[in-house]
Amino acid sequence: MKLLWTTDLHLMNIGGKHRSGVDPAVRLRACLDDMLAEHADAARLIITGDLIQLRHPGAYRLLAEALAEVPIPVRLLVGNHDDREALVDSFPELQLSGGFVQYAEQFEKYQLIYLDTLADDGKHFGQLSAERLAWLDTTLGASEGPALLFMHHPPAAVGIPALDTVRLNDGDIDLARILQRHRHRQPYLLCGHLHRNVSGVWRGTPFTVMTAPYIGFALRMQEQTLVAVDENPGYGVVLCSEEGVVIHTNSIRKQVATLETLSATR
Repeated sequence: MKLLWTTDLHLMNIGGKHRSGVDPAVRLRACLDDMLAEHADAARLIITGDLIQLRHPGAYRLLAEALAEVPIPVRLLVGNHDDREALVDSFPELQLSGGFVQYAEQFEKYQLIYLDTLADDGKHFGQLSAERLAWLDTTLGASEGPALLFMHHPPAAVGIPALDTVRLNDGDIDLARILQRHRHRQPYLLCGHLHRNVSGVWRGTPFTVMTAPYIGFALRMQEQTLVAVDENPGYGVVLCSEEGVVIHTNSIRKQVATLETLSATR
């Protein structure tokens, strides 16, 4: 099973300009074009939140128009920049479950779980309330085989102070307990939010954070504020098999040569 994964699109209303000068719609288009050219056989395209820039709900229409050209089934999550009600209005196939955008599906031997980590007070840190945690516990208990948990906010501190303050820090301890209780499910966390490619093990559970089509954040471990960097847009390719999970990060850049060309110049 092949899954495509991207995150943190930060699309803006028509006419909106980001102070960085980067056009998030152009970055998304580059990723979608590459996905369809190289990975049209994927089973899902999963976008783990921050679909729009804060207070730009009209950008959901732009996202719907872009995704209408994608023949691969799409799964959407919310992040701290998103508006649940506006998202559901633009994508009627989504439904609010207990007021949250979260759901699960079984695909081959893998259970794909999509979590809502948007904080109740609209702050930028992540939250898993008691209702959402109970739903996750029940969902993990209702299936067998490996579980892939897609969520916007990573629970792990990654050593960048400005990012660690806005991680999933409300409900994280209970999340770790639930994952430990369902350790036989081999849970794997796939997160966004950091605009960086990061991987590790958090309280015994492996996790990966995917880079974004949009601007990145620099590796600044001594600074308290975020430093934006203009990096190549990117996305992830997740390969799931009987042996386990492999995750590639694909950076969209100009191709300089083919292998044959390089070999001929040696």
